[in-house]
Amino acid sequence: VARDAGVVVVQTLSPTPQPGAPAVNIPLLANAGSMGPGTDVEHDDVVVGSLAISPDWLDKRIRPSSHDALRFIHAYGDSMHPTFEDGDILLVDTGRRDPSMADGVYVLGTGKRLFIKRVTERFDGSRIVSSDNKNVPLVQELNGDSEIDVLGRVVWVWNGRKL
Repeated sequence: VARDAGVVVVQTLSPTPQPGAPAVNIPLLANAGSMGPGTDVEHDDVVVGSLAISPDWLDKRIRPSSHDALRFIHAYGDSMHPTFEDGDILLVDTGRRDPSMADGVYVLGTGKRLFIKRVTERFDGSRIVSSDNKNVPLVQELNGDSEIDVLGRVVWVWNGRKL
């Protein structure tokens, strides 16, 4: 809270940059990740727009590997409910591709399909891929049997909820 000539101004850290303030324009990709059976990759990182985000907010709240590594994608399906809802926009840090560094939700590519799934470490050190939705029982081990590309870690969700 700042006081200037008797006026109280509440200063909060917001993802939206103030008018005239510096901004990081993060690309919004045409591809969407599936929170279900997988989404076909129609394009290779085709940018359909961008969202301006405050660099201060990014550095204090998200702590990305770099601003240039950030991408927004849409997520469709219900396998990650209640963490994410169908149609949410996810902020992905493409510089964070090693699930052995941190458990979390990752964008995974297999052939020509994209998935959004949780990757966690078991007590024995192996890694598993799972859904958050209890009604979608998916658990697969990441053991090298399947060719899976880890494309980035989901670091934030931009979800507009109808009020």
